[in-house]
Amino acid sequence: MFFNIVHPLELSESLTDIKLRVSFAVKLGAKKLTLVHVLNPGFGGKGNAESRLRQFQEVLQELGVNVDFQAEEGHVASEISRIARELKSDLIYVPAKGRNFLLTSLLGSVTQDVIRLADNPVWVHKQRPFLQRSESMYKAIFATDFREAAERSYPAIRALEGLIPELIILHVGDRAADPYAEQIRRERVQERLAEVAKEFEPYFSRIRQSARIGSPASHILSTAEEHKADLIVLGRLNEPFPLHLLGSTSSRVTARAKSSILLIP
Repeated sequence: MFFNIVHPLELSESLTDIKLRVSFAVKLGAKKLTLVHVLNPGFGGKGNAESRLRQFQEVLQELGVNVDFQAEEGHVASEISRIARELKSDLIYVPAKGRNFLLTSLLGSVTQDVIRLADNPVWVHKQRPFLQRSESMYKAIFATDFREAAERSYPAIRALEGLIPELIILHVGDRAADPYAEQIRRERVQERLAEVAKEFEPYFSRIRQSARIGSPASHILSTAEEHKADLIVLGRLNEPFPLHLLGSTSSRVTARAKSSILLIP
């Protein structure tokens, strides 16, 4: 579970919205929640921000979680990432902003910068699951290429035990050059998928396996919609900055998915 969660705030959010988010964080396992607000340097207002955060803290303590807060000045994503790193948080929980998220993510939003800079797992909450008091999650997709970045996701996937009953393990690869090589490739993929499924059998009620050929981002997105998945888990490569601008699999999926995204650095 995710016991120590950092939650960035703009302070324009309503108390109702923040309560819903914190209730969901509690379902994720939060025992300690740190509310973070970052101000532009030199403009002042830190005292007002701390006063507002303190008001939130007093109300949110009633939800059974230990709430702390920090107001800092600086580059927003850098400060959020630094605080999460220093607190050794299990998760940075970031709500996306509805239909405007695609546009802002392509231009380099705070959310995308946090994803790029963070050394901690980042949960980007999208349209699913819908935030309400009784929200539940039913299906998660784990997209794997069987490499190191995907394997780093294993502890976070195990942490979903009890939260999500069904896991869909998805591999998207390239077709081999000739029929014989393609047959060997397919057999190897099925073996690897079975190995990954066995790894997670104790943690989920149902596990499905799927192998596709083509664009990883496109197939991850289409599979998520086909199954109406609540969550997509991705191991994030530490990609160079120009590649990030051009659109990696993780950035494309994060921008376009309706499912929430859990990115593991």
